[in-house]
Amino acid sequence: MKFASWQPWRRNETAGWSLRRRLLLMVMGSSLTLSLVSLAIVIGVAWFATSEVFDEALEEGSRLVLQLGSEADAAAGRQELHDSHGKAMKLRMYYQIVAPDGRVMLRGEDTPDTPFVGESVKAKEWANVWADGELWRVHLRRAADGSVAQVAQPVEERLELLADMAESLAWPALALLVLLGLVSWVLIRRLLRPLEDAALRIGARTPGDLAPVAVPDPPRELQTILDALNALLAQLGTALDSERRFTSDAAHELRTPLAALRMRVQLIERELKLPGHHLQQLRADLDRCTGLIESLLALARLEPQAEPLPREAVDLAALIDTLDPAPARAKGMRLERALAVPALQATPALLASALRNLVDNAVRYGGEGGRVRIESARLAGGGVRLAVRDDGPGVAPAERQRLGERFFRVLGTGQPGNGLGLSIVARIAALHGAALHFEEGLERRGLGVVLDFPQS
Repeated sequence: MKFASWQPWRRNETAGWSLRRRLLLMVMGSSLTLSLVSLAIVIGVAWFATSEVFDEALEEGSRLVLQLGSEADAAAGRQELHDSHGKAMKLRMYYQIVAPDGRVMLRGEDTPDTPFVGESVKAKEWANVWADGELWRVHLRRAADGSVAQVAQPVEERLELLADMAESLAWPALALLVLLGLVSWVLIRRLLRPLEDAALRIGARTPGDLAPVAVPDPPRELQTILDALNALLAQLGTALDSERRFTSDAAHELRTPLAALRMRVQLIERELKLPGHHLQQLRADLDRCTGLIESLLALARLEPQAEPLPREAVDLAALIDTLDPAPARAKGMRLERALAVPALQATPALLASALRNLVDNAVRYGGEGGRVRIESARLAGGGVRLAVRDDGPGVAPAERQRLGERFFRVLGTGQPGNGLGLSIVARIAALHGAALHFEEGLERRGLGVVLDFPQS
């Protein structure tokens, strides 16, 4: 079973959308929209309020124009209004006194010499008209002699006041939006921190650690995800335990009858005293089945563990001395050693199993009278390299990448095997955090199996 290492703290360039970024954009987008709507409402209310004030001033101006007559230019030409803060606002009014026959009898400075409002709309009290290329707000007040006082104000002056008000409101609103963005970013980051904590806790787990994931004081939404994940981990743990028990029990149960069957084959050979070609082949098949079962049992024991491996300094020379030299002698091969590093931090039993499998493969697939060399060297980063090289036929570069897969065997070697030896080595390397790769062997021939152990 293969486990992929997941490190959530590393940025994934192909990842999908960001929840934090999307929340921030939605908060800021909705805030900006509501701010613009609020600003429009404020400006609208201010427009109606100021329009009422200006209209009242126009009404007062028309009354003064009728009362003062020729002195209206001095009295009503400029009038003071006060805003909500008590600040005086200069209001300039443009007035006309129009005779019943439509003549302008009196007008103010810069006021058009034609009536603002013609005969057709004289019955109205208020009018919005175009005069001299401008839009005017006009109030009409009629005198007893039939004359009409028309007091006007350019609409542009009202709009300028409104624009000044909008500009005064825009900068504080923009500053508040920036402050809202910063506060939202901090709060969203803080609220999503439990998600990051959960991801870090999950990423720090070893492949065999299937204990429930716990996050201090998680929100309800995250707790739902954790409950589902913990239920899945529990089911996975049960499945893995069942698989391990089945593999271990099956291997144990099969070893006994196979051993008994091999003994019976040997007894038949001795009793019948017949040419043993077929019986020898049967015994070789039984040995192969026994080796397969031993390998399966070893892999079952090497499945992911929750507890870290106990490690100690392993004397490589002493470990090599425990290897069986008989297979190499049978083929006239020499076992050499070049140990630049005398010891390696590892689990002794597992390292012995890995080295035994590597040497067995090198002897089995090496040529008659060849060489097998066990090397150790110090890596630049402080780790240790352990390598087993031979001068046999080797493995084509295209097939090296498949070495280590379970039950994969290079065709055409003519050697018995089950294709699990390098799988066991790969699993032991993974448990130690070592990198397994394959190179050329001795004298640019054969195969070199290299294990790079990290610094302890």
